[in-house]
Amino acid sequence: MNWINGMWAEMVKSHQHNFHSKMIYLSLFFWPVLLFITSYFALKPFDLGSTSPIAEFFDPDDLMLFLLTGYLGYIFFWSLVQSAWQTSYERQTGTLELIFLTPVSRLAFVYGRAAGNLFEAVWLFSVFTVLMLVIVGGMQSIVWSALPLAFVILIVSAVIWGGFLNVVFLFSRDASFLFTILEEPMEFFAGIRLPVAAFPVWGKVIAYIFPLTFVLEMIRGLVVEGKSFTELLSPFAWLVGILSLLFLLTIILLNKAEKNAKETGNMVLF
Repeated sequence: MNWINGMWAEMVKSHQHNFHSKMIYLSLFFWPVLLFITSYFALKPFDLGSTSPIAEFFDPDDLMLFLLTGYLGYIFFWSLVQSAWQTSYERQTGTLELIFLTPVSRLAFVYGRAAGNLFEAVWLFSVFTVLMLVIVGGMQSIVWSALPLAFVILIVSAVIWGGFLNVVFLFSRDASFLFTILEEPMEFFAGIRLPVAAFPVWGKVIAYIFPLTFVLEMIRGLVVEGKSFTELLSPFAWLVGILSLLFLLTIILLNKAEKNAKETGNMVLF
Protein backbone atom coordinates (compact mmCIF):
# COMPACT_ATOMS: atom_id res chain seq x y z
CA MET A 1 0.00 0.00 0.00
CA ASN A 2 2.85 2.40 0.86
CA TRP A 3 4.43 1.62 -2.51
CA ILE A 4 1.20 2.54 -4.32
CA ASN A 5 0.73 5.70 -2.24
CA GLY A 6 4.31 6.78 -2.95
CA MET A 7 3.92 6.17 -6.66
CA TRP A 8 0.62 8.06 -6.77
CA ALA A 9 2.04 10.99 -4.81
CA GLU A 10 4.92 11.31 -7.27
CA MET A 11 2.50 11.18 -10.22
CA VAL A 12 0.47 14.04 -8.68
CA LYS A 13 3.60 16.07 -7.91
CA SER A 14 4.93 15.55 -11.43
CA HIS A 15 1.61 16.66 -12.91
CA GLN A 16 1.49 19.85 -10.83
CA HIS A 17 5.10 20.69 -11.64
CA ASN A 18 5.25 19.94 -15.37
CA PHE A 19 1.70 20.48 -16.62
CA HIS A 20 0.71 23.81 -15.13
CA SER A 21 -0.20 25.62 -18.36
CA LYS A 22 -2.58 25.01 -21.26
CA MET A 23 0.20 25.99 -23.66
CA ILE A 24 2.12 22.90 -22.56
CA TYR A 25 -0.71 20.69 -23.77
CA LEU A 26 -0.80 22.62 -27.02
CA SER A 27 2.90 21.93 -27.62
CA LEU A 28 2.42 18.28 -26.66
CA PHE A 29 -0.15 18.03 -29.43
CA PHE A 30 1.56 19.92 -32.25
CA TRP A 31 5.08 18.56 -31.75
CA PRO A 32 4.28 14.87 -32.41
CA VAL A 33 1.76 15.76 -35.10
CA LEU A 34 4.44 17.73 -36.97
CA LEU A 35 6.83 14.80 -36.61
CA PHE A 36 4.25 12.47 -38.12
CA ILE A 37 3.36 14.81 -40.99
CA THR A 38 7.04 15.41 -41.79
CA SER A 39 7.75 11.67 -41.97
CA TYR A 40 4.65 10.95 -44.04
CA PHE A 41 5.41 13.53 -46.71
CA ALA A 42 9.11 12.63 -46.68
CA LEU A 43 8.16 9.13 -47.88
CA LYS A 44 5.16 9.98 -50.04
CA PRO A 45 7.13 11.35 -53.09
CA PHE A 46 8.96 8.02 -53.51
CA ASP A 47 7.75 4.94 -55.35
CA LEU A 48 5.66 3.05 -52.81
CA GLY A 49 3.92 0.74 -55.27
CA SER A 50 4.35 -2.98 -55.74
CA THR A 51 7.67 -2.39 -57.54
CA SER A 52 9.13 -0.49 -54.59
CA PRO A 53 11.90 -2.25 -52.63
CA ILE A 54 10.03 -1.43 -49.43
CA ALA A 55 6.99 -3.40 -50.62
CA GLU A 56 8.92 -6.56 -49.75
CA PHE A 57 8.68 -5.71 -46.06
CA PHE A 58 5.21 -4.16 -45.64
CA ASP A 59 2.18 -3.18 -47.68
CA PRO A 60 2.73 0.39 -48.97
CA ASP A 61 -1.03 0.90 -48.87
CA ASP A 62 -0.75 0.70 -45.09
CA LEU A 63 1.84 3.50 -44.89
CA MET A 64 -0.46 5.78 -42.88
CA LEU A 65 -1.28 3.04 -40.38
CA PHE A 66 2.37 1.97 -40.20
CA LEU A 67 3.50 5.51 -39.34
CA LEU A 68 0.65 6.16 -36.91
CA THR A 69 1.43 3.04 -34.86
CA GLY A 70 5.13 3.81 -35.07
CA TYR A 71 4.83 7.37 -33.82
CA LEU A 72 2.31 6.42 -31.16
CA GLY A 73 4.89 4.07 -29.67
CA TYR A 74 7.66 6.61 -30.19
CA ILE A 75 5.77 9.36 -28.34
CA PHE A 76 5.24 7.00 -25.40
CA PHE A 77 8.96 6.26 -25.16
CA TRP A 78 10.32 9.66 -26.10
CA SER A 79 8.12 11.49 -23.59
CA LEU A 80 9.94 9.53 -20.90
CA VAL A 81 13.34 10.49 -22.26
CA GLN A 82 12.27 14.12 -21.83
CA SER A 83 10.84 13.35 -18.40
CA ALA A 84 14.11 11.76 -17.27
CA TRP A 85 16.08 14.74 -18.53
CA GLN A 86 13.86 17.07 -16.49
CA THR A 87 14.25 14.79 -13.45
CA SER A 88 17.92 15.78 -13.23
CA TYR A 89 16.71 19.11 -11.82
CA GLU A 90 15.60 17.26 -8.68
CA ARG A 91 19.27 16.94 -7.78
CA GLN A 92 20.14 20.52 -8.74
CA THR A 93 17.32 22.08 -6.70
CA GLY A 94 17.96 19.97 -3.61
CA THR A 95 14.61 18.15 -3.64
CA LEU A 96 16.30 14.80 -4.28
CA GLU A 97 17.84 14.94 -0.79
CA LEU A 98 14.35 15.33 0.66
CA ILE A 99 13.17 12.30 -1.29
CA PHE A 100 15.97 10.19 0.19
CA LEU A 101 15.06 11.33 3.69
CA THR A 102 11.48 10.09 3.35
CA PRO A 103 10.43 6.45 3.89
CA VAL A 104 8.93 6.30 0.39
CA SER A 105 10.13 3.49 -1.88
CA ARG A 106 12.79 4.66 -4.31
CA LEU A 107 11.25 2.50 -7.03
CA ALA A 108 7.86 4.06 -6.34
CA PHE A 109 9.44 7.45 -6.90
CA VAL A 110 11.09 6.69 -10.26
CA TYR A 111 8.17 4.71 -11.63
CA GLY A 112 5.65 7.24 -10.34
CA ARG A 113 7.59 9.98 -12.14
CA ALA A 114 7.66 7.90 -15.33
CA ALA A 115 3.97 6.96 -15.23
CA GLY A 116 2.83 10.48 -14.38
CA ASN A 117 4.62 12.08 -17.30
CA LEU A 118 3.67 9.27 -19.64
CA PHE A 119 -0.10 9.60 -19.28
CA GLU A 120 -0.02 13.37 -19.43
CA ALA A 121 2.20 13.53 -22.50
CA VAL A 122 0.65 10.94 -24.81
CA TRP A 123 -3.11 11.20 -24.56
CA LEU A 124 -3.34 14.07 -27.06
CA PHE A 125 -1.43 12.19 -29.73
CA SER A 126 -3.54 9.11 -28.99
CA VAL A 127 -6.62 11.20 -29.77
CA PHE A 128 -4.94 12.43 -32.97
CA THR A 129 -4.21 8.81 -33.97
CA VAL A 130 -7.88 7.86 -33.60
CA LEU A 131 -8.99 10.93 -35.57
CA MET A 132 -6.58 10.10 -38.40
CA LEU A 133 -7.86 6.53 -38.54
CA VAL A 134 -11.40 7.87 -38.86
CA ILE A 135 -10.41 10.36 -41.58
CA VAL A 136 -8.37 7.97 -43.74
CA GLY A 137 -10.70 5.06 -43.20
CA GLY A 138 -8.31 2.81 -41.31
CA MET A 139 -10.71 1.86 -38.52
CA GLN A 140 -11.75 -1.35 -40.28
CA SER A 141 -8.10 -2.46 -40.47
CA ILE A 142 -7.72 -2.50 -36.70
CA VAL A 143 -8.14 -5.71 -34.71
CA TRP A 144 -9.97 -4.07 -31.83
CA SER A 145 -10.00 -7.13 -29.61
CA ALA A 146 -6.19 -7.03 -29.48
CA LEU A 147 -6.02 -3.34 -28.60
CA PRO A 148 -6.17 -3.70 -24.77
CA LEU A 149 -3.28 -6.19 -24.77
CA ALA A 150 -1.27 -3.97 -27.11
CA PHE A 151 -1.73 -0.95 -24.84
CA VAL A 152 -0.77 -2.94 -21.73
CA ILE A 153 2.46 -4.03 -23.44
CA LEU A 154 3.14 -0.46 -24.57
CA ILE A 155 2.45 1.18 -21.20
CA VAL A 156 4.34 -1.35 -19.06
CA SER A 157 7.34 -1.29 -21.41
CA ALA A 158 7.42 2.51 -21.50
CA VAL A 159 7.19 2.86 -17.70
CA ILE A 160 10.05 0.39 -17.11
CA TRP A 161 12.11 2.19 -19.76
CA GLY A 162 11.28 5.54 -18.15
CA GLY A 163 12.15 4.33 -14.66
CA PHE A 164 15.61 3.27 -15.80
CA LEU A 165 16.23 6.58 -17.56
CA ASN A 166 15.08 8.53 -14.50
CA VAL A 167 17.71 6.80 -12.38
CA VAL A 168 20.45 7.40 -14.95
CA PHE A 169 19.65 11.10 -15.30
CA LEU A 170 19.18 11.59 -11.56
CA PHE A 171 22.59 10.41 -10.49
CA SER A 172 24.76 11.40 -13.43
CA ARG A 173 26.83 14.57 -13.42
CA ASP A 174 25.95 15.16 -17.05
CA ALA A 175 23.78 12.66 -18.93
CA SER A 176 22.65 15.22 -21.48
CA PHE A 177 24.50 13.29 -24.20
CA LEU A 178 21.95 10.50 -23.72
CA PHE A 179 19.24 12.98 -24.66
CA THR A 180 20.88 13.27 -28.09
CA ILE A 181 21.76 9.59 -28.45
CA LEU A 182 18.22 8.44 -27.64
CA GLU A 183 16.46 10.90 -29.93
CA GLU A 184 17.34 10.38 -33.61
CA PRO A 185 18.71 6.81 -33.35
CA MET A 186 15.57 5.56 -31.62
CA GLU A 187 13.31 7.31 -34.13
CA PHE A 188 15.24 5.91 -37.10
CA PHE A 189 16.28 2.41 -36.00
CA ALA A 190 13.30 1.29 -33.85
CA GLY A 191 11.08 0.73 -36.88
CA ILE A 192 9.02 3.87 -36.54
CA ARG A 193 9.39 5.16 -40.11
CA LEU A 194 10.88 2.11 -41.84
CA PRO A 195 10.56 -1.64 -41.19
CA VAL A 196 13.46 -3.04 -39.18
CA ALA A 197 13.60 -5.97 -41.60
CA ALA A 198 14.71 -3.56 -44.33
CA PHE A 199 17.86 -2.56 -42.42
CA PRO A 200 21.28 -4.13 -43.00
CA VAL A 201 22.67 -6.36 -40.26
CA TRP A 202 24.44 -3.52 -38.43
CA GLY A 203 21.20 -1.51 -38.43
CA LYS A 204 19.26 -4.44 -36.98
CA VAL A 205 21.85 -4.77 -34.19
CA ILE A 206 21.25 -1.14 -33.21
CA ALA A 207 17.47 -1.61 -33.49
CA TYR A 208 17.52 -4.56 -31.08
CA ILE A 209 19.02 -2.36 -28.36
CA PHE A 210 15.76 -0.42 -28.06
CA PRO A 211 12.78 -2.12 -26.38
CA LEU A 212 10.55 0.04 -28.60
CA THR A 213 11.60 -2.10 -31.59
CA PHE A 214 9.94 -5.18 -30.12
CA VAL A 215 7.00 -3.20 -28.71
CA LEU A 216 6.14 -1.95 -32.20
CA GLU A 217 6.53 -5.42 -33.65
CA MET A 218 4.08 -6.70 -31.05
CA ILE A 219 1.59 -3.85 -31.57
CA ARG A 220 1.60 -4.08 -35.37
CA GLY A 221 1.41 -7.85 -35.25
CA LEU A 222 -1.55 -7.90 -32.87
CA VAL A 223 -3.52 -4.84 -33.93
CA VAL A 224 -2.71 -4.37 -37.63
CA GLU A 225 -1.79 -7.82 -38.95
CA GLY A 226 -4.17 -9.78 -36.73
CA LYS A 227 -1.56 -12.26 -35.50
CA SER A 228 -2.17 -14.31 -32.40
CA PHE A 229 -0.02 -13.85 -29.31
CA THR A 230 1.64 -17.23 -29.84
CA GLU A 231 2.84 -16.10 -33.26
CA LEU A 232 4.68 -13.23 -31.60
CA LEU A 233 6.41 -15.18 -28.84
CA SER A 234 9.87 -14.46 -30.27
CA PRO A 235 9.67 -10.63 -30.11
CA PHE A 236 7.82 -10.93 -26.79
CA ALA A 237 10.66 -13.02 -25.33
CA TRP A 238 13.20 -10.43 -26.52
CA LEU A 239 11.09 -7.64 -25.00
CA VAL A 240 10.75 -9.41 -21.65
CA GLY A 241 14.51 -10.02 -21.61
CA ILE A 242 15.35 -6.35 -22.27
CA LEU A 243 12.78 -5.05 -19.77
CA SER A 244 14.00 -7.49 -17.10
CA LEU A 245 17.55 -6.24 -17.62
CA LEU A 246 16.41 -2.60 -17.39
CA PHE A 247 14.46 -3.35 -14.20
CA LEU A 248 17.46 -5.09 -12.65
CA LEU A 249 19.79 -2.23 -13.60
CA THR A 250 17.30 0.26 -12.12
CA ILE A 251 17.38 -1.51 -8.75
CA ILE A 252 21.18 -1.87 -8.78
CA LEU A 253 21.78 1.79 -9.67
CA LEU A 254 19.27 3.02 -7.08
CA ASN A 255 20.85 0.97 -4.29
CA LYS A 256 24.36 1.95 -5.33
CA ALA A 257 23.45 5.63 -5.56
CA GLU A 258 21.83 5.65 -2.12
CA LYS A 259 24.78 3.84 -0.57
CA ASN A 260 27.19 6.29 -2.21
CA ALA A 261 25.13 9.26 -0.96
CA LYS A 262 25.18 7.97 2.62
CA GLU A 263 28.94 7.38 2.55
CA THR A 264 30.06 10.55 0.74
CA GLY A 265 27.14 12.97 0.99
CA ASN A 266 27.31 13.33 -2.78
CA MET A 267 24.17 12.75 -4.87
CA VAL A 268 26.24 12.28 -8.04
CA LEU A 269 27.13 8.65 -8.68
CA PHE A 270 28.91 8.95 -12.03
